[in-house]
Amino acid sequence: FTPRMKELLYKRIKDNHLYVWQVTSCSKDLIPKVHLAKEEQNEFRVLKTEKRKVEFLACRLALKTVFSDKLILQHLKSGKPFIDEVPHISISHSNNYIAIVFGKENIGLDIELPQEKMQSIISRVLSADEYNLFLKNPSAILACKLWGIKEATLKYIGDKKLSFRQDIKINKDSISCLNHQLAVHHEIVDQMIVTYVKNKI
Repeated sequence: FTPRMKELLYKRIKDNHLYVWQVTSCSKDLIPKVHLAKEEQNEFRVLKTEKRKVEFLACRLALKTVFSDKLILQHLKSGKPFIDEVPHISISHSNNYIAIVFGKENIGLDIELPQEKMQSIISRVLSADEYNLFLKNPSAILACKLWGIKEATLKYIGDKKLSFRQDIKINKDSISCLNHQLAVHHEIVDQMIVTYVKNKI
């Protein structure tokens, strides 16, 4: 990778691979480094904000470097990403950080920056019981972890219609969603919290 895209974490999760990168380039610097297929070029042209342009390019630069320039990142109607090279992939980006996990096993991924404002909005995604437990020992870090669990579970299931409050239930040592029992894991990279969920086996 170029110095403007720094790999901060690599972790093997059985047959899966988790990466975290920090991106400090602008889109103009990234464009010459990413070989975009025609369909990718068309997608890029309609992006409005610099933030989205950087995320778009950096994700593809990372994946094309890991695999090959021929890789094309696509999305299902649900928004869930997929590539031909592996059965499963999950992507998250926040504050110029990009996290990607891919491999044989379905894993849901989220990366977030703990912020004080999360404590005031976390009630939007927690059930009443979950929120009451949060209030016993509230903090920006705990709010960030809980938010990440909900987001990562949504990505694992791949259904945007899920209700964070009703369908995704945070238990003491696991997550339940629909008929799935999931284990949750956290990694701290710089000041970011990386959350991933996987089948509890």
